[in-house]
Amino acid sequence: MNRPSLLEALDSPGPIVIDTSVLIAYLDGGEAFSPAATILLDQLVAGGSHPATVSAVTVTECMVRPFRASSSAVVTAATFLGHFPNLRVRPIDHEVAMEAARVRALTGLRTPDALVIATALVEGIATLVTGDGQWERAISGFEGLRVVQLRASFHE
Repeated sequence: MNRPSLLEALDSPGPIVIDTSVLIAYLDGGEAFSPAATILLDQLVAGGSHPATVSAVTVTECMVRPFRASSSAVVTAATFLGHFPNLRVRPIDHEVAMEAARVRALTGLRTPDALVIATALVEGIATLVTGDGQWERAISGFEGLRVVQLRASFHE
């Protein structure tokens, strides 16, 4: 996925919700779609055309590897999550938790995935960006939501 095809998939500038898989691919750099995640974050999110929201559960999931690795990895990941331009963390409050329960009941998705989708629904953000291939089918019943799945193929 190159920048023009990513822009085409996103359809138009505007806010997005980013799934954990995308941030892990960005931070790790070794995932199949890491190059696409890098374009998304470094150019589109940081550049301001696609301000991003992540669920607080994404912070939890993104910090597991750094905590297992080293204190410097923790500092790097925590700094990224707390200070990356145009990236905002949405807390899990009662409204998000209730919406996540509804999403999980309707889709059978795991709780972390349901929390990310609920974040988009509560925030009124129509575009979810993920590396997870099952999301498009899972959210097909939610009016106004769409999934952009980052692809492994990338040639800039």
